[in-house]
Amino acid sequence: MNQEMPDSVMEMLEELLDGSLPQEDRTRFVELLHEHPEWLEEVSSQLAISGALSHWAHPDPGFVDLTWSHVSKLSGEDDQDFVRQFRMRLVKRRVVRGLAAAAVLGLALLPWFWIRPSNGANVAELSLTDAEGGIVSTRHVSAGERLKADAGLMRLSFRNGAVVAIEAPLDLMIESGSGLNLKRGRLNAWCPESAHGFVVKTATAQATDLGTSFGVSVGDGGRSEFVVLDGLVEVSKGDEKIRLGEGAALTADHAQGLKSVEFDATGFSKTWSLMQGILSTRGALVAAKPDTPEKLAQLENDQHVLVVPEKRDVAFDRPIRADVIRPGMLPGDIDGGPHVIPANPGKRLSAFQLRYNPVGTIPEEQFLRFEGEVTLDRPILAIQCQSGFLLGGEDMFASGHWQGDMPGIELTQIHNPPDNVVLSPDRRTVKIVFYAGRYTDAIRVIVEDN
Repeated sequence: MNQEMPDSVMEMLEELLDGSLPQEDRTRFVELLHEHPEWLEEVSSQLAISGALSHWAHPDPGFVDLTWSHVSKLSGEDDQDFVRQFRMRLVKRRVVRGLAAAAVLGLALLPWFWIRPSNGANVAELSLTDAEGGIVSTRHVSAGERLKADAGLMRLSFRNGAVVAIEAPLDLMIESGSGLNLKRGRLNAWCPESAHGFVVKTATAQATDLGTSFGVSVGDGGRSEFVVLDGLVEVSKGDEKIRLGEGAALTADHAQGLKSVEFDATGFSKTWSLMQGILSTRGALVAAKPDTPEKLAQLENDQHVLVVPEKRDVAFDRPIRADVIRPGMLPGDIDGGPHVIPANPGKRLSAFQLRYNPVGTIPEEQFLRFEGEVTLDRPILAIQCQSGFLLGGEDMFASGHWQGDMPGIELTQIHNPPDNVVLSPDRRTVKIVFYAGRYTDAIRVIVEDN
């Protein structure tokens, strides 16, 4: 061990493990580890112990006692220098209180320790998510910075508006404010008009955005895969160039040129959801699998209510009519009457449908109960729940043509309680209960873009 960690840094680690370390101090903690890489082994040892506590919700009532016994034993071992320094501080109540933070937050932060900093200009904000999809830490990244991680999901929000979600194992270089070099890993990028021309380079090819949403993956052998979900991208290798439209895919490797392959974006599910701004789902709500806008509009599923992204970066140039415009429950403390939010041309909006659309036809008397929630990364401006409001928002937000009657939810039902929708006080989470039959149930969640 080249240099022992000072007490002040150890105290920051303690607070990290019990979940009390403020956001700005988390960032400083990571910066200190960049400056003192000799501390990484010690921190990793402590986080490895915390990782052993990842079953903090274990149903065995004796689990905490067994865990405490294990940690106490470690603290007495002569070769556990770092753990021994914690022996007098690590008390049983702190272990119990810190299990969740240590296992989820601590281990989630570990990939950050291997980020190589640069002195270039800040070009993007890097956000790291935990196992539950929450943003646990953010910091600025610079041109010329190299990012490496063995596990986890990260998101880069560039100053020009481009959003890139990346899944580890990864190795990439931030080349500029409008491009990166992906050496290994999987990503989804979304580029508004302000970010057209964004470039993703790999060892075997290069993708240039022409106004699109696309995915890129690079395996250990350097083979690259490119898929286009929306819009247009140009892929080039040497003098060879191919323009890909939505629903198209190709590969490139060292031995061959560009090769068209069957479109299959299912491997990009995690990065696509994070890129869209879906942080987490619970219960019967699940994120739709990545696909083209037209196919997303027609998705069917008997087991779940799907979270389906609609249009993004929509100009707020007209009023919005909705039945939910503030936190609360519909029906309940929200009456379901029409509410109008006046236009605000200075803002941009995006939308998601939360939709149950059964496969085929089911008996008219059959009803299923769906309960779940979704948390988004941007504040929710309004929710359109009844069919009239949904229909009024189609031309503004719909990404594909809907066939049949416009879906909605029922606030009064003969054979079931009413469907209900709850908007959380922080305006980030929507909870739903749908009593769904043979017809589609859906709501539209409208969010404010950053």
